[in-house]
Amino acid sequence: MRQILLIGLITFLAGSLHAAALLPIQMSSRILTPNSIHNAVTFSVQNPSATVPDAQIFDIRGRRIVHISGETSAQLTWNGRDDTGKTVESGVYIIQITREDGSRWNGVVLVAR
Repeated sequence: MRQILLIGLITFLAGSLHAAALLPIQMSSRILTPNSIHNAVTFSVQNPSATVPDAQIFDIRGRRIVHISGETSAQLTWNGRDDTGKTVESGVYIIQITREDGSRWNGVVLVAR
């Protein structure tokens, strides 16, 4: 079962990478610890077009956990909560950030509670 999940993750990431231009992103941290010093992850987007980016965060099974709209044209923040406001479980989460022009970036964040 784990091999199937890993193959699915690689396929998801590889499929998104060649579908659109890559979007340059910097992350404040790759580990998020809710209710601690690293209680949010900030994604800084190099965004010369000034379009507001969107992010979707998925659990390792591919279920969408939360959708985040950019606060500005250059920044997104995830606080480790799902769409209902509940803190997510510990685990690996896949982040996909896209701009209106189709540029995208995929990354992974580890949540440790």
